[in-house]
Amino acid sequence: MFTKSVIFREKILTVFTALCLLFLIIGFFLVYFNISKLTSPLILHFDNVLGIDFFGETQSLWFMWVTGLLVILFNLFLGYYLFYRERTLSYLLFGITALFSLFNLVAILQVISLN
Repeated sequence: MFTKSVIFREKILTVFTALCLLFLIIGFFLVYFNISKLTSPLILHFDNVLGIDFFGETQSLWFMWVTGLLVILFNLFLGYYLFYRERTLSYLLFGITALFSLFNLVAILQVISLN
């Protein structure tokens, strides 16, 4: 689906896609190597005012990664299809997807560091 004619011809789309993949791979290895060190319940959300307000199991960390993967794949496929119809929207979607991928990595890092 991602042919050389679209993704690799446009350098900015290649950079955004590479960033998404890089952040996903880093997130995968962080979860894979740190999940055995974490104990349940995990602190999933912390607020300065209320304190800890959301707990979860260790599988919640995998759920965060898989959800991020599914959202990123959906956005990349949608951006690919929008490329021929609305090129500016395609660039915007690829950029936002790279930003979302970074936020997903930061969320995984935050959960690992809190626990």
